[in-house]
Amino acid sequence: MSQRSRSHVKMLVSVLVLLMVAFALTLQLPAEARKKVAKRASHAARSGHAGKSSRGRPASRSGRGSRHERAIVTRGGHHHHGKHHRHDKHHHHHHHVAHRPRYAYPVEMFMMKAPDFDSSLLPEDQCQEIMSAFARGTADKYPARTLVRAGAVRSHALRGGIFWRREPIKYIVMHSTETGIPVSGIRVIESWSSMGRRHPGAQYVVDRDGSIYQAVDPDLATVHINILKTLPGINNDNSIGIEMNHTGSQDYPEAQMASVIRLVTYLQDRYQIESENIITHRYAQQGDHTDPVRFDWKGFLFAKDRHRNDAIASKMNSMESQSRKWGDFTTVDAATSPTPATILQPHSTVVPTQVIQNVVRPLSVTPNPQSTGSYRTPPPDTVTGGSLVPPPKESPIQNRAPITPPVRVPVTPSSGGLDLRGPIEVGPEQAGDLLSPQEAFP
Repeated sequence: MSQRSRSHVKMLVSVLVLLMVAFALTLQLPAEARKKVAKRASHAARSGHAGKSSRGRPASRSGRGSRHERAIVTRGGHHHHGKHHRHDKHHHHHHHVAHRPRYAYPVEMFMMKAPDFDSSLLPEDQCQEIMSAFARGTADKYPARTLVRAGAVRSHALRGGIFWRREPIKYIVMHSTETGIPVSGIRVIESWSSMGRRHPGAQYVVDRDGSIYQAVDPDLATVHINILKTLPGINNDNSIGIEMNHTGSQDYPEAQMASVIRLVTYLQDRYQIESENIITHRYAQQGDHTDPVRFDWKGFLFAKDRHRNDAIASKMNSMESQSRKWGDFTTVDAATSPTPATILQPHSTVVPTQVIQNVVRPLSVTPNPQSTGSYRTPPPDTVTGGSLVPPPKESPIQNRAPITPPVRVPVTPSSGGLDLRGPIEVGPEQAGDLLSPQEAFP
């Protein structure tokens, strides 16, 4: 065999050995690393430099290249992109570390079970009344627990993910479940409950057949939005979450939409929520969520407002019908008319009189020095006949004494005379002329 033939044989043997080593190494590498090792081996075989290093010396089976390929595989089996050639100085190792989830709430604040409430069924007549009011949109006077007891809303309790509210309710956030495959509303709530103590959830789930499931009483809070990504002012403490059961390209059945409209109307009136604060999940977390998916938002708002306006008109009609049963107030019976607590003494040019124990005595009135035969004008603050008397003109007399408020003198009526219904208001100048019962009958 010639020298040239022997060199060709050695080269083939070296290629075969290198291929066997590479195959043995690739058995322990992930799929991505296997492809790269096989590509390098085939490239070396085609170029004829399989048995030499970049410096022209033979490369051992456990040489630098093999050690490097083994080192780029991490403990978890993830491939780290490093430098694959000694002369490549621009590639660096990137260590991908799994990030720990960031929680907005501590696990200690969550309850595994909501406080118990009376869930017994109400009498049939009350159930019919409450269900009818809920359908009309006039059930806002009933708490959410009463709707459950009446059968208007079904209860399927959520386990975990519940905490006490720390703010008043201001928002209603609309979601769609988007479970990937169609499932029931109960299955959605159970999937939340299976996540332990701290997990997402919503207060209500509206199924496709129109059934409304209350997972948590709306007086309590759940995590239905990510407060690390929501718009300022929108959080789980001040919002109620409603999940509509929907998947992919499904539509929203009429029965489901009717129940959603009734539920939103009830919650809006119950908690006095502004119409502009009824929002979608995609609005609360812009750029992060897209639900409710394929939902006619404008049509929903129009139908909801129309239903709510009909409910307001129904309330007004009910109030008007009840007011007709109260009686006609156009005429007042004198026997049932209330007696005033006091009688105001009229002020005129006629000498007033005072009745005390069947004795009629004229009141002494000081004549006005400016005009003979007339009497002093009452003080400006004296009320006569329900209206204020205009103040008198200023007198030119100097050093005039200040006018004091009128004196209210209580009088004890007798059984045989005129019954007075209260004290009489008189001026201070007449107060001294009134006699008490003891002075009238010494």
